[in-house]
Amino acid sequence: MKKYKSLLDIVLLLGLSTIAILSIAPKTFVMPTSLQMLILAIVLGLIATFLVLLWREQPDDEREMQNQALASRSAYIVGSLVLISALITQSLHHDLDPAIPVALLAMIATKIIVQRTKDGK
Repeated sequence: MKKYKSLLDIVLLLGLSTIAILSIAPKTFVMPTSLQMLILAIVLGLIATFLVLLWREQPDDEREMQNQALASRSAYIVGSLVLISALITQSLHHDLDPAIPVALLAMIATKIIVQRTKDGK
């Protein structure tokens, strides 16, 4: 069963990567119609939501819980670094997308609020 879970992980990640690349590909490479872009956005959103909220979120033992915590922390750090890089790059080009600082603020605020709530201080 573990073999199939690993294969499914790879298939889901490749599928998400392919759809993400197609949705941000240069218009000279792929010329999707408005309907195709809408379908790509919906499928990308559904797969990403599934992977973020549901995929492997029920640990069976302490080891899996520790692995899940490590994976979540690593994802938080990488996501933050990507957003910080985008924030700096777009700021230097004077073309900052407002979603980037909002997403970064939401991530950092959530981290601080959850840590303070769990610490009880």
